[in-house]
Amino acid sequence: MTNEQLTDKVVELDERTIRHTEQIKSAFNRIDELHALTSSVHRMATALEVLASAQKSTEKKVDTLTRDLEEIKGKPGKRWEDTARTAFELVLAAVVGMVLIRLGLQ
Repeated sequence: MTNEQLTDKVVELDERTIRHTEQIKSAFNRIDELHALTSSVHRMATALEVLASAQKSTEKKVDTLTRDLEEIKGKPGKRWEDTARTAFELVLAAVVGMVLIRLGLQ
């Protein structure tokens, strides 16, 4: 090889080295960006997991409160039914008592 050919070859290799160096820097920058993105996705997944857990807890509490509310709503109706039944039994007992007194069985 001649001196000129060697010089051309060295220049070509230098240019390749510069391109490769730039490509490597670019690849490392992309790797750093991907690392940051992966970290943020991991943080979001962790936060989502915490939110899902909190939502399950809230759903359980809401279900409990709903059952309690339905129970509280039902109490006045049950009291009224109990009061009406007691009044009916008292009237029935009075009527039966009066019938027995009239018949002289008491």
